[in-house]
Amino acid sequence: MPSGKDFMRDLIDSAARGAYRPIDDAYADGFNEAAHICVSALSESINELLAQIKSGSYLSNEEQFLLSRLSQLKTEMEFGLRNFWASESVDRDPA
Repeated sequence: MPSGKDFMRDLIDSAARGAYRPIDDAYADGFNEAAHICVSALSESINELLAQIKSGSYLSNEEQFLLSRLSQLKTEMEFGLRNFWASESVDRDPA
């Protein structure tokens, strides 16, 4: 059975974590918005090249390479962004 001292420490820790929740929420919102901006920028460039193909135009060798590299970067970025939250090495709990 936890002692009164342990109970108080747990209570204080819980209160401290609760006090940081608005900061955590703002951090998460900012991270999500930044992630969306980055992935959207890549997606728009990819979509422009794909639209060119759909319109019947062929891509030059350089454009084909660019499309391939942009797609690869987008996949890598999405993977990294998803894993950021799952990473145990990131301490998002300041308490």
